[in-house]
Amino acid sequence: MSRRSNQLDELLQDWLHANSLRKTEVQRQLRDAMDEHPDGGMQTSPEQVQFMGLMLKAMNAKQVIEVGVFTGYSALGMALALPKEGKLIACDISEPFMSQARVWWQKAGVDHLIEERIGPGADSLRALITEGHTGTFDFMYVDADKTGYPDYYELGLQLLRVGGIIAFDNMFRGGDVADETVTDENTVATRALASKLLHDHRIEYSLIPIGDGLGIGMKRDD
Repeated sequence: MSRRSNQLDELLQDWLHANSLRKTEVQRQLRDAMDEHPDGGMQTSPEQVQFMGLMLKAMNAKQVIEVGVFTGYSALGMALALPKEGKLIACDISEPFMSQARVWWQKAGVDHLIEERIGPGADSLRALITEGHTGTFDFMYVDADKTGYPDYYELGLQLLRVGGIIAFDNMFRGGDVADETVTDENTVATRALASKLLHDHRIEYSLIPIGDGLGIGMKRDD
């Protein structure tokens, strides 16, 4: 997760925010609250959340999955982009984080659009498949443990409809993916995913330099 686009200096970052963001009052309050949070740097950058909301509206998305909720900023932004009959399945392993997120969703009046799933992300996705939701989701955003990304990818492809989009955050790892001397398991896993996404012909693919790098795959027709 990243609260800012790493490739922009502070001056340009401030200009970008002042001249592009359309935040609601609750989004602003949640953003400000994370300034004092010990893990506040995990929050998705506001320009990325707004971009994903635009994608959802362009796709006329109604069914969305998020894996990795934290305190709910990205889920809030996506829920605000959904129609009244939309649904966002919010998956996180942490009940304390989900509880914090729930407060903000309620404050923004979008909690009725969000279904919470507590537990390991892969288990939540497998449960959705078991429940008969294969091929029904329009969009899936993954911002969780990097070593779990391969499972989230394969399960996500099953859950997405043809033309649906799966998006992976932190594809840059703060720039570490480009430094071969960095060999921690999360960075190694991210490099492996980047290679798989690039060469997997089940999807159309692009890697966007926004936030900490957003990998976007669109499921192709078999």
